[in-house]
Amino acid sequence: MQTERQLSLIPLAQLNATLIANGVQPQTDKNIAVEQVSILINTGKTTLDHVRQARGTSATAVASSAQIPDDIRKKIINATAEVAKQAEDIERIRKVVDSSLSEQLRQNTNIVSSFENLSKRLNAKVEGLQGVDYNIVRNNIQAEVSKLFDEFRVVTPREQIVEIAKHIPSTVRKTALDVFGDICHYESFGETIDFSAFEVDVWNDPDAPALVADYNFNPEHLHQALIALDDPLPDNVWLAGERGTGKTEFVAQLANRLGRRLFRVNFDEALERAEFIGGNTIENSNVVWKAGVITQAIQHAGAIVLLDEIGFARAQNLAVLHALCERSPHRSIVISETGQRIPVASHVVFFGADNSNGHGDSSGNFAGVRDQNTAFLDRFSFTLRFDYLPHDDEVALIHKRTGLALDATEVLVRFANVAREKARSGLLTQPPSLRQLFAWARAITKGIPVRVAFENAIVNKFPQDCESELRGVFSATIDVDNLKSFLRKV
Repeated sequence: MQTERQLSLIPLAQLNATLIANGVQPQTDKNIAVEQVSILINTGKTTLDHVRQARGTSATAVASSAQIPDDIRKKIINATAEVAKQAEDIERIRKVVDSSLSEQLRQNTNIVSSFENLSKRLNAKVEGLQGVDYNIVRNNIQAEVSKLFDEFRVVTPREQIVEIAKHIPSTVRKTALDVFGDICHYESFGETIDFSAFEVDVWNDPDAPALVADYNFNPEHLHQALIALDDPLPDNVWLAGERGTGKTEFVAQLANRLGRRLFRVNFDEALERAEFIGGNTIENSNVVWKAGVITQAIQHAGAIVLLDEIGFARAQNLAVLHALCERSPHRSIVISETGQRIPVASHVVFFGADNSNGHGDSSGNFAGVRDQNTAFLDRFSFTLRFDYLPHDDEVALIHKRTGLALDATEVLVRFANVAREKARSGLLTQPPSLRQLFAWARAITKGIPVRVAFENAIVNKFPQDCESELRGVFSATIDVDNLKSFLRKV
């Protein structure tokens, strides 16, 4: 029983990898897979450590899907077994050659004589192997596997091929340093944390978000997010912070670097369930159910789903998300219109982004932000708090993005930080965001007068009762003539 309990904690793909390696048919039911692997351990054919070290392949991912037809599953698994056999044959050939080389070199001190004798021995004992090009052998193996796929590609409905593709993710394993560069370290309570060697899956999805090369990751947030994603059944993450602090861009750039597709849902009062889950529609005079964004997303292995501005969602809309966001191998959604049960694919993760941490807005700056149900919040394992960039980093980013002179950018950021303090003390309903600073800086660089650009990018976007306070901060922090002199130096 102890062995079975430990096996139940191991992903099904690894259990199936062990079964395939021992010539046993893989299973779609994890309980059956646990029983069969337990038998292999008890009979001495494998060990618990070997099972833990096993890694699922494309074949085991296919084998684990109940939706894949048995005949197709068997073809793919047989092809994989054949590839493994060929690889073993190649390895045996290599060992024969290496062994012959080693033996011959040990017995001869004359190098020329050694190779002449070796050539004779290989010709006699391993005839036909002297011209082996292992790359060619591997290519031939891959060609044979492709032929097997071609056989059923012609006769298999497109829907089944799409279903198979969902369960065969194309991922590579890399270190955080390789993917994110030299930002993988931070200080925490006097301790230096370095996660450069932490391994991550890169999915190479062609529909991943576009790269923003100058995005500044918070290393502490990045480390926690990578840990949350490091499992076929990942931990969901809640992002809390003021508008314009980079919550949405954090998720988009995380998805970009990891090559994962991003599905984004923007919540508001008016959003209906049919818009993000799906609903019935009329097509060619027939009632047809159409999947919404989230229903499409959960069927795409490795997808990142961003629930943006989720604090504005109505409670009845969030209720349907409870079963999807549960960290359970049984997470799924049942479509009431059709009765279909749609399971959540492997590695799909949910990020919630909100101005609050889910417990409502105590500042009064974000009307409509709701206090979330505790059961829903519990489905997000980690909460990351976002704040504005440090002063120097914000100056550097605005300068780089807009081309505004560095000294002039310094002035704009100084204004923003004073205004943000006013917001924290309740004198302003909300602080100036990074987006507003970008707009202000761009307008100045294109010739709009400083004060006019300030009115259009900042003042006119705030409630009327904030105007006098904003203009007061402008007068206290900005010398327009001095700022203009910075522009003339460029």
